[in-house]
Amino acid sequence: MRAVRAVVAFAALALLVGCGSASPPAEAPKLLTRAEADARTVVPFTRGVRLDKAGRIVDVTFEAPVVVDPQMSWLKLGLRMQGADQKPVSDAADRLRRGAFQTRIRLERVGGSTPVPMPLSRSSDDGRGWQKLPHDGRVERLFQDSVDTYPLEQAGLLSQDMFYEVLQIADAGLIDPGRYRVTVEVVEDRPEFEGMQAEFIAAYYSIGKK
Repeated sequence: MRAVRAVVAFAALALLVGCGSASPPAEAPKLLTRAEADARTVVPFTRGVRLDKAGRIVDVTFEAPVVVDPQMSWLKLGLRMQGADQKPVSDAADRLRRGAFQTRIRLERVGGSTPVPMPLSRSSDDGRGWQKLPHDGRVERLFQDSVDTYPLEQAGLLSQDMFYEVLQIADAGLIDPGRYRVTVEVVEDRPEFEGMQAEFIAAYYSIGKK
């Protein structure tokens, strides 16, 4: 009986010691304010934008960092809708997809003697393939898209309490680490999109998921 009690006591002590030595759960990264997010210049990043007026809405020089796996460096450029309720977010994204929202986008590698234009592509109209953007970077419509969420969360750009929808403007594909500049213009006034909560987003997608 004493032996049994000793074993039980030892097991209880081991459990207490184990609980005491367990690492505390990691704290969620701090969610960036709009001003803090707008100051970020490394992928992934976002920028608050207006979609109702024609003209340039994005002009960012940024760093594409080194990634552990080259297949994780597929760069996507698009718009992100967000909100506390899923339906309004989905409805806003659907309005943009159906509304033939048109943009012009340009991506350059900078840091050398002259900027180097980077080729961009988008989903084909039937959604089954890809097509290169024309020389002027014009995009006739937006497509539903997705990006890796973990880097966004670690950067403070994603909250578990919010709903998100991402729309593709263009894909840059697998890019090398370095310094780049992206510009985006709205082609025409779209007063029906006044007040819409939208962000430009540049984020990676792991092609290993495809």
